[in-house]
Amino acid sequence: MAEPAFTPSFLRRVVELEEAASTAELELLDKSLARIVADPFLPERFPTFYDPDLPTFFVRAGPFLIEFAVNEETESVTFISLFFRL
Repeated sequence: MAEPAFTPSFLRRVVELEEAASTAELELLDKSLARIVADPFLPERFPTFYDPDLPTFFVRAGPFLIEFAVNEETESVTFISLFFRL
């Protein structure tokens, strides 16, 4: 299991979503984040191709698109961006 970290922009987005998203959507987000932390090498992840020196990945979960990076040396996952479609 990886150690999670969050960028300030990711946390700001979560605060915004807490007002707009339904309870079921927020539960889905919590479960999705926990799933990524438990196994950041999920088969459904796909690369963002922004920076080859610091690869990041997307995972879609319902209305959410979660961007994260994995540091294998420190066994950590950093959640970078969170997108939500209404």
